[in-house]
Amino acid sequence: MLEAKNIKKKFGEVSVLKGINFKIEKGDRLAIIGPSGCGKSTLLRCLNLIEKPTSGEIIFEGQNILDDKTDVTEVRKKIGMVFQQFNLFENQTVLNNIILAPTLLNIMSEKEATIKAKKLLKSINLYNKKDNYPSELSGGQKQRVAIIRSLMMNPDIILFDEPTSALDPEMVEEVEELIGEIADKGMTMIIVSHEMSFIKNCANKLLFINEGKVSYFGDIKDAYKSDNKRLKEFLDIVK
Repeated sequence: MLEAKNIKKKFGEVSVLKGINFKIEKGDRLAIIGPSGCGKSTLLRCLNLIEKPTSGEIIFEGQNILDDKTDVTEVRKKIGMVFQQFNLFENQTVLNNIILAPTLLNIMSEKEATIKAKKLLKSINLYNKKDNYPSELSGGQKQRVAIIRSLMMNPDIILFDEPTSALDPEMVEEVEELIGEIADKGMTMIIVSHEMSFIKNCANKLLFINEGKVSYFGDIKDAYKSDNKRLKEFLDIVK
């Protein structure tokens, strides 16, 4: 479904990604871990074309999306992204935040989008907040709104960039539960996170990046039996 082939990314003279390779299939839940600064978030941004890799290929559903002829908007319809800082529009209500993209991109009519958005808000117990503004929500509520905003686009994959890192500890669980529910329904996802207990419950594959390179890629269960010394050291710290 999605394959990264020798992805490299440089910012000026600094090499952040030094040849990343992995492949996931439909329904996989890939967790990306590694020390701060190793390139995890940069990789996610490359997969969504927010950043363009310096070189390499990203094959998504049979197409190299790094080709100059690629319609970036069409790619982002299919590869959703949830950011650590929510990225909600502060001057729009919760409901408008959710329906804005699918209506502007003609994915659905405003009426259809509103019906779907209200249904999703009810599913996460935030229907009563539909007319509120982001500043009136808790961090956990903002992130749950950001997640269902991504679901509104009917993506094939959702990328989560440390979705709980900006939350107070008591709000982490509600967001992790929502992501887990989405995973259980078969959504393909890639998650950058340091929450290993959450990763073990949610992901089936693990990608460990160290110094811009893939140090481990495979089944998450096998990771804990791996003889990879650097991976062992990292897992001992974050467990």
